[in-house]
This record gives sequence, structure tokens and C-alpha cells, in this order.
Amino acid sequence: MTQASTWRSRPTNAVWNDADNWEPHGVPAQGATFAASSQTVISFTPTSEATVSDIAFAENALAYTFEFGPSTTPALSVTGAGIDNRSGRQQSFIVAATSSGFKDPQLVFRNTASAGGKDVFYCAGPVTEQGYGGGVICFHDKATAGSALFKAWTGAGTPPKHNTVGGEVSFCDASSADNARFMIYGSLGIDGDTFGNVVFHDNATAANATFTNVGGTVSGGDGGNTQFYGNSSASYGEFYNGGGTHDKANGGDVAFDGTANADHGRFHNYAAKAQGAYGGVTSFNNNPPSMPATQGASAGHGMYFNYGAREGEQGGGGHLTFSAKYGTATAANASIVNYGSSIEGKSSAGHTIFSINLPTEYFPTAGDAVIWNHPATCEAGAAGYTEFAVYGDGAADANVPTAGNATIVNLGGYAANAAGGCTVFSGASSAGNARLLAHDGMSGGKGGRIAFYGDATGGTAQVQLYGNGELDLGNHTGAITLGALDLDGGIITMQLGTNVTSLKLSDRLTLSASHVTFSFWKKDDGGFAFDTPYTILSGKGLAAYDADRFRGNRIDGVDPVLKIEGDSLEVIFVRR
Repeated sequence: MTQASTWRSRPTNAVWNDADNWEPHGVPAQGATFAASSQTVISFTPTSEATVSDIAFAENALAYTFEFGPSTTPALSVTGAGIDNRSGRQQSFIVAATSSGFKDPQLVFRNTASAGGKDVFYCAGPVTEQGYGGGVICFHDKATAGSALFKAWTGAGTPPKHNTVGGEVSFCDASSADNARFMIYGSLGIDGDTFGNVVFHDNATAANATFTNVGGTVSGGDGGNTQFYGNSSASYGEFYNGGGTHDKANGGDVAFDGTANADHGRFHNYAAKAQGAYGGVTSFNNNPPSMPATQGASAGHGMYFNYGAREGEQGGGGHLTFSAKYGTATAANASIVNYGSSIEGKSSAGHTIFSINLPTEYFPTAGDAVIWNHPATCEAGAAGYTEFAVYGDGAADANVPTAGNATIVNLGGYAANAAGGCTVFSGASSAGNARLLAHDGMSGGKGGRIAFYGDATGGTAQVQLYGNGELDLGNHTGAITLGALDLDGGIITMQLGTNVTSLKLSDRLTLSASHVTFSFWKKDDGGFAFDTPYTILSGKGLAAYDADRFRGNRIDGVDPVLKIEGDSLEVIFVRR
């Protein structure tokens, strides 16, 4: 601790910048010490540019509140050791202002300054609840948030400009959130673009901090946000994103943009409580700035838990999105869990989406992630799912959403008629070189499901089916190729007619079950013909199996006849 000035026990007024309030006489140029005093609510002049190395609260110090109003420069910069509170009482720093961003803060920590321990509280918000925007607290260099408690929120008023931010805590350079705790609140008014925010820039890190992004509370409003830009990292942070509590309210949000990395963070995305509201979300490359086509944000080795609507929740499920609007995002080595819901509606389940909107030069990949899709909790519920999708008009090139080298496990239902976890490929998306598993249901539950729609491609993916696990090709545009197919049971759904959604294997077929079931269907005007053979499966090694190990359903009361010709399996419906 450098030599400090002491706040007088009976100061002239409550203004930090008044020299008469300090002993020895003069505004602190180094350290500032606080003990017992008749003035414990301290303010700063509008033109204040005070700088101290550290602030100490003695053992006999009362509970102080430092109030920061609107200013064009930081009213206080802490540049040394930071905040040291030995009083046993909470010390509070309240930034109630309006700002245009992290370059316009009211309170700044620099060098290696620390925001202090668990008994130090910071709040960044508006001047009044009915006001707009909010103030900014900023960390630079290698400063840290210590283990302090932070609150960021915004007012209900509509800002005069879109570049006005809500209450914000920003980390720049190589600063760290350390072990701090953050409560972040969303929009209070009709301006859904203004919300409480914690933002990481440059090479800043969330370290071991805890972040709670509260779900939105007004229609069209956003929840609290935590954002990562540049090369910043979530490190080992813990993130809780609440669902919306009002119709059309968004959930709390963690967003990774630029080349930011989720590292070893843990992310909990919760379902919305209110019907019509959206669940908590973690997103990758959904916001500017645009990156070179080969670069983007990474899910790192993070763990992601997307919860479905349960226990009275009525809205959308928690979700994880790799939208790749501004960069080529990757799930990298993440572990992702999508839980099912207890209510109707696909979106009520926990889910993960890899998507692009044409035209674009970006594409997301599941990388080497491991993804678990859990079943619905009951017959009326929705299963957790992972989806690879292409939206918009135009032709997609080879750079499409892909499952990469991921392992995706779709678990079967464990309640009667409950849907199993699901993975869907649609548009021109690709299964890449992934390993895709669909497990058996239990207690009357449906099996896990893997589906290919539209022009989706199977790449060299390996598919494994167990029990009543399903591979659904019935709505594909035609034949599809996979790398390998391992069958310990399973149901393969396909369409017959002019468009046969048959399956080709570039590598191998392994059949360990006593039989495998095909579920055939035809469109009313789809060109299906009786007494016509259709090739439904082809691949090396197929000739080693007997055709009676394959079964299928009737069409219009006619039984299928299955036979193996070389390395192809054919079906024909013979009228008698």
C-alpha cells in the first residue's frame, strides 16, 4: 500500500474532489483510506479525473457508497493494488450514468489493480429506472475483478441513439474477471437492443468467474448478456442463462464472436418460464465483426447444458447456436447435452443448431465435439435434438454446416411413447465424418433418431442403430451415401417410387442383430409401382448376409419380398 490520504471523520461535504475532505489536506494522488466518518455516501464532480493507486477500508470503517454520475472521462481510475476492504462491511461503487460503450467509462481499473473481495459491490446502470442506457466500469491492462460482486442493468427508457449501451462491465487488454460474480439483467423497455452487459475484448479472460444472465422480462426485450470479442476467452467461467419470463421475451445470452474461445467454460441454458418466451442461449459468430472465411469463434473444451421445459416451464428450451453469420464457428472439443421437455413443441426441448443463411462464405462445424440428445420426458414432450440446416435461396457450395468428426448420441425414450433424442440434417448440410448413434428406447419409449432431409449428404459418417433406433431417409431428395452402417437392430425409413431414398455405403455394413426393419412409404403421386424391384441398400459385404435378416412393412396390403443381389439389397411388392 502506498502512502495514503485519509477521508476525514467529519468532512466538509461528500465530494471526493474537495481537498478539505482529506487528511493531509489535498485530493489523494496515491492511496485513499476510509475509516469512521459522518459522510459515507461519496460523489464525484462532473469533471472529475481522479486517480488513486488503491483504496483501503480500515477495520473500523463504516459501509461506504461511492456514486458515479454521467461524465465524459473516467471520474476515478484505480491504478495500483486496487480495493482492500478489512471492515467486514460491504463497500459499494454505484455507476449511474449513460455511455456509448466501453471507451466511455466512469470507473476504471488499470495495471494490476483488483476490484476487491466478496464484500465489495459494483453496479453499472442508468441514472433512474425510467431512464435509458447505463454507465460503464472498465478493466484495462492486467487488472482483475477480484472476487467482488457486480450488477449490470439498464433503464426502461428508449435511448436517443442505438450506440447507447446498457449498464456494462468491460474487460480489455489482458484483464481478468478472476473469481468475481456477475448478475446481468435485460431490457426493461421496448428497446430490446439495450440491456445489461459484461463484455470481453482483446485477450481478456473470464477466468473462474460466475455469470448469471437473467432472462428477459418484457415483450421483445432481451435478457442479460455476456459477450466475448477478439481473442478473449471464457477460460473456466461458469455461465447461467435464464429463459424469458414474458411472452416474446428473449433469454439470457452468452455470445462468442471474432475468434473468441469458450475454452473450459461451463454453460447452462435454461428453458423459458412463460409461454411464447425464448430459452437461454449460447451463440457463436452471430454478431459482427466479420472475420476471414477461415476464422471464427470456438466452443473450445467447454461443457454446454441445454435444458428442456419442465416443472411448469411453458416456453422455448435452452439452446446453443453456431450460426456463422460473421465467421466460421466450430464446436471444437465441446461436450454438449440437449435435454428433452415435458410439453409439446419441438422448440421446447434443449437443442443445438449449426446453420447458415445463403449466400455466405462461412460455415459452422461440429468439430470433434461429443453431443448427447436426450429423450422427451413423457409422451406429450419433445426430445432434445441437434440440427444442421441451410436457409435462404441460392446454391450452397462445399462449405456447408457439417458434423465434422463429432460423436452424436441419440438416446431412446424411457417412458411409454416418449420420443427419442434426434439429429437432423437438412438443406445441403453434411454429416461429415461423424459417428452417429441412435439407441433403443426402454419401457415402451421410441428409439433415438437420425434423419436426412432435402439435399443433405452423409459424407463418410458412421451410423450405428440399436433396437428401435431409427435412420430416417424418407424425406430425402434421393439416394444417400454414408461411410459405414452398424446394425444391432434398428429401423430404416425410406420412400419408394420414382424417388427412391436408398442407402449406399462407401465402406462397410456390420449386421449383428437377428433382423433389421425397413419402414417403407410412398407418396400418392410418387410413381410407386408393384412388381418393380427397388434397390434400397448397397455396400461391400452385404452378400455375406441372408435376406431373411431384413424385414419390411406392407404397402396397400401387399407384403414385401427382399432379396440380395451381389452387394445390393432389393425389395419388390408382388401382387398375387
